[in-house]
Formats: sequence, structure tokens, C-alpha cells
Amino acid sequence: MDDTTLPPSTLSTQPATTAAAPPAHVAAPGGSLSRRLLLLTVIFVMLAEVMIYLPSVSRFRMEYFQARIELANLAILALVAAPDAMVSEELEDDLLRGVGARVVAQRHADSRALILTDRQPLSAAMDSFNLNDWHWWTAIMDAVATVSGNVQPFIRVIGSPPNNPDNVIEVVLPTAPLVQEARAFSVRIFWLSLVISGFTASLVYLSLRWLLVRPMQRLTRSIVGFRAAPEDVRQIITVSGRSDELGLAERELRSMQHDLRQALTQRGRLAQLGVAVSKISHDLRNMLASAQLVSDRLAASDDPTVRQTVPRLVDSLDRAIALCAQTLRYGKAEERPPQPEPVALYRLIEDVAAAMALHDRNDIAWKNRVPPGLLVHADPDQLYRVMMNLLRNAVQAMPPTASTGGEIRINAAELENQVAIEIADTGTGLSEAARLHLFEPFRGGAREGGTGLGLAIARELIRGHGGELELARTGPLGTTFRILLAQPDKN
Repeated sequence: MDDTTLPPSTLSTQPATTAAAPPAHVAAPGGSLSRRLLLLTVIFVMLAEVMIYLPSVSRFRMEYFQARIELANLAILALVAAPDAMVSEELEDDLLRGVGARVVAQRHADSRALILTDRQPLSAAMDSFNLNDWHWWTAIMDAVATVSGNVQPFIRVIGSPPNNPDNVIEVVLPTAPLVQEARAFSVRIFWLSLVISGFTASLVYLSLRWLLVRPMQRLTRSIVGFRAAPEDVRQIITVSGRSDELGLAERELRSMQHDLRQALTQRGRLAQLGVAVSKISHDLRNMLASAQLVSDRLAASDDPTVRQTVPRLVDSLDRAIALCAQTLRYGKAEERPPQPEPVALYRLIEDVAAAMALHDRNDIAWKNRVPPGLLVHADPDQLYRVMMNLLRNAVQAMPPTASTGGEIRINAAELENQVAIEIADTGTGLSEAARLHLFEPFRGGAREGGTGLGLAIARELIRGHGGELELARTGPLGTTFRILLAQPDKN
């Protein structure tokens, strides 16, 4: 620490700014919850349609095969009815075209008779399906392969006509017509499923939106609006009269909002009253402490009457100081507007030092280095309170074990349109926790057990003058506070 005056480069008159609270976001009507509900409904309905489609296309394939078996049975009957069971090649081709097969054969016991053929060579590799012996999972897999076209050119189908189960018929069918018809069937099923899923999803979506989403949006809007403005009665939810769980939630939310609004209103009033009492008690305690010093001097008087009266006066002052310390509570109260006038800064600081008996202390070196002719434009009472709080903090910052060597020093300098005042001590400095909330009531105490009101009150009073109170520096060698007091333009 040094004794030089304040350099202009270290001055700052900009008050601290506070970060604005982030705005609350309200979900727009038809927001993500509604969209997700509609999308999930469509997806679930389509999944249900897929579960229906797979057995359906498998059944379509087997019915296609069964129809060909029945047509083959009719062709066999027509052939048997012909004279000598013989037909011309043209008629045989017509019968095969009617069946849609390349070959028709009939089994009797352990023998098999070739009935009809188009006399064209067939590929040795072909698929096979037995209508009398099949499993549902293989039927579904074969149907999927048919729709995808992953099949052989021909397929051998074995089956019996419904009216003659003992008659086993084999037909060799080309798979191209089957694939074409299976795909046409799939397209029909797809569009039908799409229409059904859209219609079902719309009904489910509208029902759930009316029954659940809209009430939830009302609850959300009320919660967000009440959070933003709890004092606004319009933000309290209106109960719809429902008897289900959502109706219960609305009633409980309304009751909670009423109780919380009343509690906040009461808390705000108590806070305003509490801080007013806190500020008065804080400054009154300082005044009583000064009166206590005077009473200590009176106790040294040789007058018997004074010596008899002083103990009771000291006890009363001690009780008053203790009461003031116990009634410090946080809240909010507005200080009266300052009434600035020319004030001799040196004389005002000397008055504060005299009230605190700084001249009479042996453990603290008091140095008032304010120029005697320096005048400041300020409210004298409020500036007195500011200096009283800062000097009291400086005194309390001295190590309790040190008996000599402590120093409190005040410097002042005129700058452009302002006066800079520094109050420096050689105490132990401020801790990191104290610096973090230095000017916050009940959080920024400069010493252990302090309330933090002194610095908060001092800064509020200085800012009322258009100035600023700031921590210039602190460390093991001491602490310095700087006051930047705005002054009227002399021009």
C-alpha cells in the first residue's frame, strides 16, 4: 500500500449490471407432443397392418394354388369324359391355358399318371409346395419371396380338390403370373392399410388431443405464466370441472398457486419491512456505539453523581446495541433521495473519526490525507453514514492480536466531474468468499459474523448520488475501497 493519490486510469464510474433472467418458453399449440402423438399413432397402426398383411398375402398365395388345383380337376374330368379319354392337341392346349399350368398330373395310390402337358421342355430346378402339408411360417416366408420375385420360373403344386380329398393332383405353374397378382394384391392391401391407418390415427389423435393434450397444454401455460408473473391473478388456472386425474391436477395446481401467491405477497411485505428495520438498526447500532464511547469517558469522571449514573447508562446502551444486532433482517426498502450540498470532506471525515475515537487509539495509526479545502457535492448525512460504515469495517479488519502497527488512511483527489476517495487499511484482507458476494446483504460480510449490510447500504447511498463504490484491491497487506462521487460540471 502506498500514500499516493489516485491515478485517473484506475477510476470507473460504470455501475455493475445484472444479468437478465432467461425468458420462459411456452410450447406452441400443436407442438411436439401433438406431433409425436400423431406420428406414433400412424406408426403403430401401420405395424398392425403389417402383421395383418403377412398372413393375408400368404393366404392369397395358397388360394391361388387351390384355385389352380380345382381348375386342373375340372380339366381332368373333361378329359375323362372324352371318347377313349383322348383329346386333340388343340383342346389339350386350351385346357392347360384354362388351368394356367404347363403340366397336369394325377396320383392314384402309389402311381402317377401324366394327364396334360404342353409338350415343352421344363427346367429341372423348380420350387415345390404341398397344399396338404405346410407350416404357417414357411408359407409366410414363401409368400414374401414371391412378392419380392425371388422364386424359380416354375413351381410344382400338390393338392386335392375340396370335393375329392383322396384325389391328389399335381400341376406345374409358371411363377410370373403369380408374382404379378401377388404384387397387385400387395398394392391393394397397402392403399387400404394406408387409408385405414390414416383414418384410425386421426380419430385416435383427435380423441387423445381433446382428452389429454389440450388439458396438459392448459396446465403447462398456467405453470409457465405463473412462474413469470406470480402476482398476476390471471395466471392462476381455471378449473374445468373434470372428475378424472387431470381435473384433480387442475384443482391441486389452482390451490397451490393461490397458496404460493399469498405466501409471496406476505413474504414481499415482510421483506420490505424487514430491510427497513435492518437498515435503521444497523446505523442506529453505530450511533449507539459512539454513545457508548462517550459513556466510557464519563465513567472516568470524579463526580459521584456521574459515576453512579453511568453504569445504568452503559447497561442500557449495551442492551440497545444487542437488540439492534438481533433485529437485522434482509428485505428491501428505498432510501430517501439525496439532497446534495457543498460539503467539506476533510471536516466530515474528521467528525466520523472523532465519533469512533480513532484519534485516541494506540493500536491504529489514523491518517486523514484529504486536502482541507476539498468540497464535494453530496448529502452530508448520507455521506456521513457511508464513511462511518467503511471506517468501522476498516477498524474491524485489523488483526485482533495486533496491538500496534495498524493503519487506516484516507486519500481523495479531484478528477474530471467527480471526486475519488480511497479508504485503505492494513488489515488481513478479504477472503475469496467475501469478495464473491461483497455488496450483497447478508452474504457479503467483510468479516466473519458480519451481516454485509454496511457495504450494501454504503453502495446504495453512493449510487443514489450517481457514483460508485468498489473494491480497489485487497490482500494480506490490507484492503482499499474506492468511492467515485459524481460532481456537477463547474463550467
